[in-house]
Amino acid sequence: MGRLSGGQRSRASLAVALHGKPDVLVLDEPTVGLDPVLRRDLWALFHRIAAGGTAVLVSSHVMDEAERCDQLVLMRDGRVIASGSPADIRGEAHDSEAAFLRIVEGTPP
Repeated sequence: MGRLSGGQRSRASLAVALHGKPDVLVLDEPTVGLDPVLRRDLWALFHRIAAGGTAVLVSSHVMDEAERCDQLVLMRDGRVIASGSPADIRGEAHDSEAAFLRIVEGTPP
């Protein structure tokens, strides 16, 4: 794998993780840095995998990725500061990143 690009390494790692049918799939920033078409296709795959009964857990600091999940758990300094659907967390904010900042800074919606 030493000669593969970052995107190729990500795809190879994902292929290995998906071999068989895992009960739990843990992904760390699975589509960061990938082209938009591949990102779209991978997120469709992740949703199909979840619909098939696999628990798919995504860790990411990129809120664009978080928006693609069904449920979010926002953490700061090792503590859960909010949880719910992206729409629930967004509330009145224009996006999840603005909502996260609002929650961290303790400002009202």
